[in-house]
Amino acid sequence: MHITDSHCHLYYEPYINNLKEMIRESKSNNVSSFLSISVDLKTSLKNIEISSKYDEIFCTIGLHPNNVCKNFQNLDKILDLYKPCSKILGIGEAGIDLYRSKNNLDQQVECFEKQIKFSIKNKLPLIIHSREAEKETINVLKKYANQNFSFIIHCFSGSENFAMECLNMNGFISFGGIITFKNSTNLSKICKKIPMDRVLVETDSPYLSPHPYRGKVNHPKNTLLIVEKIAQIKDKSIQEISEKTTDNFIKLFKLTSGKRVSL
Repeated sequence: MHITDSHCHLYYEPYINNLKEMIRESKSNNVSSFLSISVDLKTSLKNIEISSKYDEIFCTIGLHPNNVCKNFQNLDKILDLYKPCSKILGIGEAGIDLYRSKNNLDQQVECFEKQIKFSIKNKLPLIIHSREAEKETINVLKKYANQNFSFIIHCFSGSENFAMECLNMNGFISFGGIITFKNSTNLSKICKKIPMDRVLVETDSPYLSPHPYRGKVNHPKNTLLIVEKIAQIKDKSIQEISEKTTDNFIKLFKLTSGKRVSL
């Protein structure tokens, strides 16, 4: 059985100084590949470094919406880091976040669109962060819906309408620890309706630990708990969910094309 954590942040403590141990512990739970997501220039550079050292780790480059105000001037430098046939599989974490501030929406949208255009130009999937911004996110995505553009809504916790709109635009839905929470009844109902060929799993480590570790530092090994919950929701075997979500990851990021390192 092979499970892929499609969204984690491995440049943070407690992983960065002990990545070998993190990989070993994760493999004990059948989690054997990882996509480490960047949020600014510093983390993009760090992700490139760590992914070059470990076969199991891939990465993205990008600018998170919460970092736009202080780092917008670095976006070109971030995107210039991309090299084809590298361990860089996608762009992001990009998107719109109106939870913390609504004052810089225009700048967030500008940054989001620039990363979308780069993704389209280089045929790279985009990892999207959308928080309290479903309408705004959809409005931007619809502008590019006819350009054969693939994206992931990471750590999905939104409405059914948002999920279906994203699916209609070639989007993938990634579920994290929130799906295991006791108050996630509505999210479970939405998960049940998502076609299996559009589902990914993630931890968002070190954030959003699944039940029963909620409130503690998350770990990529906990991706297994997400797989177990989705198997329960969809009435499938753990093996089937692990295999299908990893297969989705491989196909989405074209890891079997010979252009990048294969899992």
